Amino acid sequence: MKRTFIAIEIPLSNQTVDFINNIKSDLKDEKIRWVASNNMHITLFFLGDTNENEIGSICTKLSGALKDIDSFELICKGLGIFRSVYNPKALWLGFDKSGMLNSLKVEIGKVISDFGFTIEERKFKPHLTLGRMKYIKDRNNLKLLLEKYKDTYIQKFQISEIIFYESQLTTVGPIYKIIQKFSLG
Repeated sequence: MKRTFIAIEIPLSNQTVDFINNIKSDLKDEKIRWVASNNMHITLFFLGDTNENEIGSICTKLSGALKDIDSFELICKGLGIFRSVYNPKALWLGFDKSGMLNSLKVEIGKVISDFGFTIEERKFKPHLTLGRMKYIKDRNNLKLLLEKYKDTYIQKFQISEIIFYESQLTTVGPIYKIIQKFSLG
């Protein structure tokens, strides 16, 4: 078994890296496990344990399903958290709504459900996880940052490929290995 997921890799501009570094600096006294900027991605589906014998078939079906989907733009905008300021779980950058992204997710969902993977019921909220929050002692500072950057334009991305990844968990964090890339039209 391999632990797998399907995602969109997000290459950050220098300005976006600077923006994230400023956020990190503003929260330097908090217990946050930061995500490496070279690991930034939008998870479309987390498959989890995947039978290695099925990976080739999944790739073949994904390739067929994605061949007629055009590349598109996504706008990264706003800083947010999952849960609440009183019990924050993750700090993230959000994205404007995108019909193309939602269509892409639906098509991929059809493929993976054919292999017995369950499609999550909760609403899809595309985001880039900046860090996982362990403990926040200055909630007021966090609240001010969220308010200040909630509608801030971050970066525009051209989405032209989807990646099927293997995730290997290590003591220093996950290592992502590309199983296959799928180009969009």
